[in-house]
Amino acid sequence: MHKIIVTIDREFGSGGHEVGRRLAERLGIKFFDEEIISRAAASTGYHEEYIRENDEKAPEYPVASLFTGFDSFQVSPYSKIQEEEFRIIREIAAEESCVIVGRAADYILSETDHVSIFIFAPIEARVQRNLAISPIKYPDEHYDEASMEKYVKQIDKQRRRYYEFYTDNKWGGRDVYDLLINTSRAGVEGAVNIIEAYIKGSKGLDLLSDIEGI
Repeated sequence: MHKIIVTIDREFGSGGHEVGRRLAERLGIKFFDEEIISRAAASTGYHEEYIRENDEKAPEYPVASLFTGFDSFQVSPYSKIQEEEFRIIREIAAEESCVIVGRAADYILSETDHVSIFIFAPIEARVQRNLAISPIKYPDEHYDEASMEKYVKQIDKQRRRYYEFYTDNKWGGRDVYDLLINTSRAGVEGAVNIIEAYIKGSKGLDLLSDIEGI
């Protein structure tokens, strides 16, 4: 079977993790999100919670490029985490079909055949979704609508800064991804259906593939 690799970037609260998980189940392939953290913990020796706290965060200071392999100074523990996660993502994609969430995977795998997705939704819908799951996901926190909106925007800013720090692309830009899906319109299951149809229907076709008489 042809290898299928899907990368998913997502606005916070848009359901991107759930879309990825369900898509992987539908396609019968592996799903990677939290497992990347546990693998990085095992290979770096850092505590898993420390890696989770620094996951998808850009440093506040200049660092040497993690993509060229050139270091002009000693790599900090923070940078080592990001570098190791990038290595793990490349390793996963080389081994098997998979769905990978976040961590600039679309850029890291730019030389690998893959389908790149960006999941988004209006801020109001994402705030309400997070408020609905907050008793389970954040049992020790007490959010009202205003504080949750602030938190959602904070995580979005963090993810945008991370993505744009490590790549040459605009986070959520239409020229970056194969598909941009609004889950407030499509729903999580609808997004899975759209991505599955795209994978099955595109087959690497280009703009000239359906023009006759050339």
